[in-house]
Amino acid sequence: MYVFSRGVDEWIVIGDDIFVAPTDIDEKSARVIAKGRMLGGPSDGGTFQSVHELTKGQSFPIGPMIHVSLVEVRGDAVRIGISAPPHLALHRKESPKSIQEDKE
Repeated sequence: MYVFSRGVDEWIVIGDDIFVAPTDIDEKSARVIAKGRMLGGPSDGGTFQSVHELTKGQSFPIGPMIHVSLVEVRGDAVRIGISAPPHLALHRKESPKSIQEDKE
C-alpha cells in the first residue's frame, strides 16, 4: 500500500486515468471523490465518479484491482492509502501554480 498526505482538492493519480482526492475533511472523517476510467472487471474502460464518506480505517474499491483507504486524519489533511497492482504508476497531481511556486 502506498500512502499519500493530501489536503482538500489535492489529487492522487492512479495509472493514467483514475483520480482520487479528499473534498471535505473534518475531525474524524473525510469525503473522498474518485473519478476516471474503470480498470478491469465488467466495466473496464467505462467512466465513473463516486463519492465516499470515510472514517479512519475504512476503504472502498475502484474496480477489482484498486482499493482506497483513509489511513489518518491530520487537521486539514488526510493520509490516503492506495493498494494497486505494481504496473500502475501512483503519483500526486500538483496544480501548475504550486509547481511554479516550488521552483521559485
